[in-house]
Amino acid sequence: MVCEMPLKADVEPDLVIIGAGAKAAAIAAKVHAVNELGLRPVRLTIVEATEAAATWSGVNGYTSGSEFLALTPAKDVGFPYQSVEELGDAGFAIDDAVMSFAWHRYLIGKRGYARWVDAGSPPVQHREYGRYLKWVLSRAVNGVTHVRGRALRIDRASDGEGWSVQIQTESGHMRLSAPALVLTGPGIHRNLSHDPQVADRIFHCDSRRPELARIPADRRSEIAIVGGGESALASVLFLLGYRPDARLTVYTPTLPMSRGESFLENRAFSTPDVISWDQLSLQTRREFVKQCDRGVFGPDGLATIAYDERARFVTGRVVHLAAAPDGREGVRVQYDGMQGRGSAEHDYVVNCIGFDLVEQLRVLLSPQARDLVERQAGPLWSAPGPEPVFGRHLELSGVRPRLHIPGLAGVSQGPGFANLGCLGLLANRVLQPVLGLYGNHPPAGQESWSAVSGG
Repeated sequence: MVCEMPLKADVEPDLVIIGAGAKAAAIAAKVHAVNELGLRPVRLTIVEATEAAATWSGVNGYTSGSEFLALTPAKDVGFPYQSVEELGDAGFAIDDAVMSFAWHRYLIGKRGYARWVDAGSPPVQHREYGRYLKWVLSRAVNGVTHVRGRALRIDRASDGEGWSVQIQTESGHMRLSAPALVLTGPGIHRNLSHDPQVADRIFHCDSRRPELARIPADRRSEIAIVGGGESALASVLFLLGYRPDARLTVYTPTLPMSRGESFLENRAFSTPDVISWDQLSLQTRREFVKQCDRGVFGPDGLATIAYDERARFVTGRVVHLAAAPDGREGVRVQYDGMQGRGSAEHDYVVNCIGFDLVEQLRVLLSPQARDLVERQAGPLWSAPGPEPVFGRHLELSGVRPRLHIPGLAGVSQGPGFANLGCLGLLANRVLQPVLGLYGNHPPAGQESWSAVSGG
């Protein structure tokens, strides 16, 4: 029998976040700061199924923990520390308070700041970044509640004014309601078309690293990596160390690209308003995201494999994974390349074509909530569906109650919202409707004002 344990109305949060990762840490730090300053009470609940920063630990995510972060950790949970733009004069005090959660404060606390600076402020491993996020979440406590459990179903709240989330906990089920919801995490991995008999030879970019132990260590294996983004590169680097005798073939749909990391590109990630991102054509924004974020390799990772003969690249879009013919063990990778349809045989395949947050949302929403969202936002679930449009607060445009999905808002609002490029700005955008504080970009019909000045 399912035990429903609804939270009492007097402790219902203003905002619920599903997933205790980097985006949740940034929002929690800002909520803590706002409550500490006494600007106005804000209640936040974070729901996490496994552990805080699970994606980064090497235990519960698609990383071994040893890979290096693609950007500097100096872009921490408060970056870019320009809250005055979104929160008015209150932003100065809020940024000052959030500095207590900065990356350098974390390193100072563990007596590692001088060493990191003297080493040239090098990239850090995923597991170290995960420890930083856990440190933030353990200290951002004012107004912040954590629920250990798996979100099972999202529905419209009974009063029609918010969302209701059903959560599976160790002791049973509970139901949590809030006027706004934030969905984080990478999403559900996209599937490659494949024959059923080769399913046990296919790994995914969210496969836990111990699962790769199925690849024999006592003989050379031919492994195909399908995809051209950071998860593909991370898989290559991991497998080169984990199975040093393996030969790796990376299939990418276009020529492999790497980031330029110029100050202009970085500015687009950090402060999209400065370059008037929303005024650029949709095609220009899509091309920028494609060339600088999705489907590109980090230059540091590429340098690691530049002269490694165990890794090679094939330009082609994989269309199907079939069983090897004549009863042989293995997988036949069928792909559309420059010369037409081609194929090659491998022992194993790692699917790194990416994740689908829209599918994760579809799975979580009840049929009634799914219909509501589709009526308001358009046919999201059709394939191929239209590109979702997001408002300034990183909310699915037109949907009420508010449903924030920062990971999908890159094209609409700025490329940094889909990754770690501007966590502090992301928190400001999500919290603006909760706080009612607006800086240089107030909603239509509302004046900019500040709670600090009382204006």
